[in-house]
Amino acid sequence: MGETLTDESPRILAVTADSTTAEQLSDRLGREFRVTVVETANAALATLAEVDEIRCVISDHELPDVDAIALLKTVRVQHPDRPFLVFTSDGNGAVASRAIRAGATDYVTADRFADRWERVAELIRQAIEFHRVRSELTDAETRLRGVLRALPDGVVILQDDSIEYANREARDILDIEDAIGPVERPFAQLIPTDDALSADDLSAVVSGETYIDRVGIDSLGAGLNAAVELTTARIRWGQAPAVLLIIEDNSQQKTSERALARTNEQLRVLNRITRHDIQNDMSVIVGWSGELASHVDSEGQAMLDRIQKTGQNVIDLTETVRDFIDGLGTDRTPDLEPTRVRDILETEIAKRRSMYPEATFRVDGDLPDVSVQANDLLSSVFRNILNNAVQHNHNDAPVVEVGCRAANGTVRISVADDGPGIPEAQRDNVFGRSRDGLDDPAAGLGLYLVDQLVDSYTGDIWVEDNEPTGSVFVVELARVPGQ
Repeated sequence: MGETLTDESPRILAVTADSTTAEQLSDRLGREFRVTVVETANAALATLAEVDEIRCVISDHELPDVDAIALLKTVRVQHPDRPFLVFTSDGNGAVASRAIRAGATDYVTADRFADRWERVAELIRQAIEFHRVRSELTDAETRLRGVLRALPDGVVILQDDSIEYANREARDILDIEDAIGPVERPFAQLIPTDDALSADDLSAVVSGETYIDRVGIDSLGAGLNAAVELTTARIRWGQAPAVLLIIEDNSQQKTSERALARTNEQLRVLNRITRHDIQNDMSVIVGWSGELASHVDSEGQAMLDRIQKTGQNVIDLTETVRDFIDGLGTDRTPDLEPTRVRDILETEIAKRRSMYPEATFRVDGDLPDVSVQANDLLSSVFRNILNNAVQHNHNDAPVVEVGCRAANGTVRISVADDGPGIPEAQRDNVFGRSRDGLDDPAAGLGLYLVDQLVDSYTGDIWVEDNEPTGSVFVVELARVPGQ
C-alpha cells in the first residue's frame, strides 16, 4: 500500500523457519504491517505472552518444533479469538481441512501465497477488522449483560409485551422456569391484574410509562406475602424500542431460599443426566467404534482413533462434572479421612496408560506409602491433572513424569509434562482464579475442580516450569501423622 508505518500500524506475528519466506514476509507485508518474525512455535507463544498488541498470527505449516496446527490449538486456549492464518508450500487438502477444524481463520496454499501477496494482505486486513468489530460488539453486550446479571433486583426487557431478556432475579420473582433466552409467555400473563395492580396500571407498565408502586408479590405468581416495587422506563434494546422493568423484591431471604431450592434441583437433574444418559451413550459410541477397526482402511482407522479419543474425553468430562456436582451438594465442610496417596496414584496412572497408549507415563522412584487428609474425590484431582498433561500436549508421543515426596508434615505430588508450557502470567487463570473465574478462556472445569478440592483439603496447588519445555503441576497436602 506504500503507507508509512507508525506505532498505530497493526502488528502481526509471522512464524517460519524458512529464511526466504521470512524475508518475503517482512518485505511484502511490512509495507502495511509491523511484522515480527520468529522461527518456532515456542518462540511464537513467548512473543504472544510478552506482546499484547499482536493483531494476527500467520504461520508456516512446517515448523522446527511442531506444526502450525499444534501451535494453533495452543494459541486458541489462551487467545480464542486471535486471527490465525496458516500457509504451506504444498497444496495438501488434508492440512487445510485440519487447520480449519482447529479454528484457523483462513488457509493459504503455495499458489495463493507466493503469487498473490495482496490477497494475503487483504485476508489479514479482513481478519483484523472482523475481530475488532466482533470484540467491540461482544464487549459491549458482555458488559451490559454482566451489569444486569449482577443487579440484586429483577430486570426485565419488554418488546411488544414479550420478554426478550430477564435476569435470574426476575425469573425467580416471576416464577419463570425457562433457564435462558426470551420467555414465550407474554408479560401480561405473568402478572394477573387484581386490586393491587389494575389493568390500567399494567398497561402503563407494558407501554413504558414511568411507574412506581408497591404491589403484593403473590400477584406475580410466587405466592409470598411480601411486596415488590415496579419501576419502568423506555429504552432501546437491539436497536429497537423496548421497555425496561426493574422489580425490587423486598423479601430477599425468601427469594434466596427459592433460588437455592431451584438450583439444587437443577444440580440433581444435571447429575442424573451426567451419570447415566451422556456417559452411557458415549460408552456405547466408543465401544462400537472399536468394533469398526477391522472394517476400515488406514485413513479410516485414523478417524476412528479420533472418534474414540474424543469419546473418551467426553466420558472423562462427565466424570469431572459428576465430581464437581458432588462437591457442590452441600455447603458444609467436607468429611475428610486418612486417604492413601499411593493407591490412588497407581490406579489413576494405570487408567491413563490404557486410555492414552501413545503417551509415556513414568514414575520417579518409588511412591511412598503415606496418607493425607482427603476423601474419595482425591482420585479426581490426580485424574484431571494427568489428563491435562496429555490433552494439552502438542507432541504425538507425550511424556508425563509423576513424582511423590513425603516430608514430616506434608506430601508433595508433581506431574510434569513436555508440552508447550504455561506462561507465568496465565498460571492462576487455568484454575479459574482470575477476575473472570470460569469465564476466563484459559480456565477449564477440570482444573477448577482440582483447585477447589485441594483447597477443601487445606492443601495447595501451583504450576512451575519444566525443563527444557512443559509444565509441572504440584499438589501439596497435609500428611496424616504416623501414616
